[in-house]
Amino acid sequence: MEEEILLTVPDEPQEKSNSAPVAQAKGEQAQEGVETSGDAASPAGAGKPGKEERRAEATSDASSSGLPRIRVENLSPRQLLELDACTRCSECVQWCPVYAQDPKEDLTPRAKARAFRRILTAQEGILSVLAPPESWLGRRLGRAERQQERIRKFVQGLYECSTCGQCHFVCPSYIDTVELWEGIRKSIVGAGCGPLENHKALTSSVKSYDNPWQQPRSTRDKWAKRAFKQKQIAAVPKSLGKERAEVLYFVGCTASFDVNIKDVAVNTVRMLQACDVDFGILGVQEKCCGSVLLRVGDPEYERLARQNIETFNNLGIGTLVTSCAGCYKTISQDYPKVGRMNFEVLHMVQFIDRLIQAGRLQFRHPVPMKVTYHDPCHLGRASGIFDAPRRILRAIPGIEFVEIERHHENSRCCGAGGGLKAGFPEIQQKMAQARVRDAMATGATDFVTACPFCYQGLLVGIAAEGAPLRMRDITEIITRALGVAQEGSDEKG
Repeated sequence: MEEEILLTVPDEPQEKSNSAPVAQAKGEQAQEGVETSGDAASPAGAGKPGKEERRAEATSDASSSGLPRIRVENLSPRQLLELDACTRCSECVQWCPVYAQDPKEDLTPRAKARAFRRILTAQEGILSVLAPPESWLGRRLGRAERQQERIRKFVQGLYECSTCGQCHFVCPSYIDTVELWEGIRKSIVGAGCGPLENHKALTSSVKSYDNPWQQPRSTRDKWAKRAFKQKQIAAVPKSLGKERAEVLYFVGCTASFDVNIKDVAVNTVRMLQACDVDFGILGVQEKCCGSVLLRVGDPEYERLARQNIETFNNLGIGTLVTSCAGCYKTISQDYPKVGRMNFEVLHMVQFIDRLIQAGRLQFRHPVPMKVTYHDPCHLGRASGIFDAPRRILRAIPGIEFVEIERHHENSRCCGAGGGLKAGFPEIQQKMAQARVRDAMATGATDFVTACPFCYQGLLVGIAAEGAPLRMRDITEIITRALGVAQEGSDEKG
C-alpha cells in the first residue's frame, strides 16, 4: 500500500540544510505516496519554477488538470460521518455475498469507505493547494495519474456490489451502507466517472423507452391482451386514467416484457380477479419506476420519479400494489424523498395477506409441494416484509414449507439487483448458484420467491448448477390454491 504523507514545501531555501522538503506521515490526511529528492523539490535551478510561480500554481483551480471533480453535496452529514465511522472489524466481510465469490479487499465496505476518503482528500486536502495536479510539483509527483487510478479502481469496486444491505445489518456501527453506496454512485455519475459501460444500455433504454429492455412503449400491455385472447384471464384489466379503480396494479418492466416472467403479471391479475378486487393497470402509460437509474446513481431518476408520483396522485386510487420487490422498495421508500404521495403502497404478498386476514380469500385447493422461500433483498432486509409470504405459504393446504438456512435478515442475495447482474454477470451467476445450493440442502422440490428480478437471477443459478429445482413466483402458487391457475403451471421448472 502506498505511503500516505503530508508534503510541506518551504518558500525559501533553508540555511544549514540541503535536504528535500519534509514529508510527514499524517494518517489519511494527504493520501499521496511519493518519493522526494532534492532535485524534485528544490526551490531553484534550471527549469524549476520560482517562488511566485509556485504560489500561482498552488492557488489554481484543480479542475484545470482535467481530473473529474467529485462533489458530495448529495451526501448527508450523517453519510459523511459514516465514511469515517468504520471500525474495520471485518464483520461485513464474513457476510458479503459478493466477496464470497470474488474475495478482493477492494470490494469490502471498509476498503470502499477508505478509498473514497482518499479520493476526496487528494481532491480537497492540503496537497491540492500546495501541489495541484497541474502544477510543476504535482506533475513531478504524478498526482493526476495517481488520482485517476484511484478513481478507476474505486468505481469498479463500488459497482461490483448488489447493494443487498447485508453489511448494514451486521455492522456494529450500523452504517447504512446501501444509502451510502447509492449516494456515492450519484456523485460518481455526476463527475462523469460512472456508471459502468455495461449499465449504459439499461439507463439509456429507460430514458428512451421508459423500460430497461429496449422495448417499444406501445407493447407494454401486450401481455394482458394476449392473456385475455388465450383465456388466461377473465378480462383485460381496466385502463386507469380512462377509468377509475380503488387499486392500481403496477406491473413493472420485467413482468411486462420478459417472456420468462410475464406469468407473474398474468397470475397476479387472475388472483385479483378471483378475489373481486376493484383494480386496474396503466397499460402503455406505465413507466419504469426508475429503480435501475437510482441504483446506479443516474440523476434522471428524480425526474422520472416526479412524473410517476404526479401520474399516480391524479388517478384517485387508494392503494398501489406491485408484485416486484424492486418496484415496491423504490415507490414505497425512495419516492417519498422526492414528493408527496396520496395513496398506500403494498407489495402483493402484503395485499393478499390482508385479504386472508379479512376473510376475503380462502385457499380450498391443495397444492402438494415441498417448498422453501427466498427473501428478496428489497422486500426483506430493506422493507422488513418477512412474515406475510410465509403466512401465505403455510395457509395453503398441501404445502410443506421448509426454511432455508440463511433467511430473513441474513438471506443470501441472489445477485440480480443493484446493477450487479448487468455489470458483472459471472459474479451474479456464482451468487445465484450459492443460493440454489442453499435451497437444495433443504430437500425442497420448489424454490419460491416474490420478486421477478430474483426469479430471473435464480433461474440462472438453477441452470448453471443443473439443479432439479422448479422456480416459482409466489403468485403462481396462490393461483393454484385458489383454483384459477394457468393450465400446465404445475409442469414448470
